[in-house]
Amino acid sequence: MVCSFGDYHFRTCLGNARVQKEEQYSRSDSLASFSDTRVAGYESAVASKTEAESRPPAPSKRKVITTHDITVEVKNLATTFQAAIDLAKASNGYTTETSRVRNDDGSFLGRVVMRVPPGTVGGLLEKLRAFGTVTSENSTGEDITDEYVDLEARLKNMRASEARLQELLTRQTQKLADVLAVEKELTRVRGDIESFEAQKRNWDILTALVTVQVNFLEPKGAFPTVYKVWRPIRTAFGEALEGFAESLHALVVFLGTILPWLALPGLPVYGYFTFRRKNRQAAKA
Repeated sequence: MVCSFGDYHFRTCLGNARVQKEEQYSRSDSLASFSDTRVAGYESAVASKTEAESRPPAPSKRKVITTHDITVEVKNLATTFQAAIDLAKASNGYTTETSRVRNDDGSFLGRVVMRVPPGTVGGLLEKLRAFGTVTSENSTGEDITDEYVDLEARLKNMRASEARLQELLTRQTQKLADVLAVEKELTRVRGDIESFEAQKRNWDILTALVTVQVNFLEPKGAFPTVYKVWRPIRTAFGEALEGFAESLHALVVFLGTILPWLALPGLPVYGYFTFRRKNRQAAKA
C-alpha cells in the first residue's frame, strides 16, 4: 500500500497498512503453528504405530488351562477302569496316566487322567458319574494369557537375535576367535528358542484340550475278604522262614568260630596217644 495524501489521510493509510501487515503475520504464525501440530501428530502416530508393531500380538482369546477332578465309588474297578479309557478315545481324546493300586483290605484304587476337546467334557462327565456314586468333584481354571504373551515376545526376540548372529557368521573379515564366540552364542540362543517353543507347544495343548482326572475306588465290605484273611497268615509264614534262616546263619557262624578252638587242645592229646601206640607196637616186635 502506497500512502501519498495529507497528514490525516497519510496517518490513516499508514494505520491500515500496519493492520494488514499484522494480520499477515498473525495468519503466517497460525499456518506455522498448524503445520507444527500436524507434524507433531504425524510423528506421534508413526511412533505409536512402530511401538504397536514391535509388541507381540495379543491372543484372540484367553489362554486358560481347565482341569476337572472327579472321584467315583464303583462296585467293580476292573470293568470300570477299561470303560473310562474307552470313553476317552470315544470323546476324541487320549489318556496320559493310568494306575491301579491294591489296598490292605483287598479293594482296589484306580486313576485315569485324560485330555479331551472342550465340547465333549459335559457328556464325558455325565457318563463317568453314571459308573457309580460320586464322592467328590471340582473344576479349576488357570489363566496363563499374560505368561503366554510374554513367552511369544521372548521367542520373537530370540529369533531376531538368531538372525543377527547368522548374519555375523557370513562376514569373511572376522577373526577365528570372533567366529567361535558367535557360534557359541548362536548355540545358546538356539537352545533357548527350542526351550521356548517346547513350552509354547505344551501350553497350546493344555489350553486347547481339557484335562479330566477321574479316581475310582471300591467300597470296603462289612466282612473281611479272603485276601485280608490270608495276608497275615502268609506274612507270619514268611517271618517264620526268615527267623529260621537267621538262626541257621547264627549257628553256622558259631560253629565256625568255636570248632577251631576246640581242635587246638585235641592235637597234643592225639599226638600223645599216637606216640604210645607206636611204642607198644615196637615193644611187641
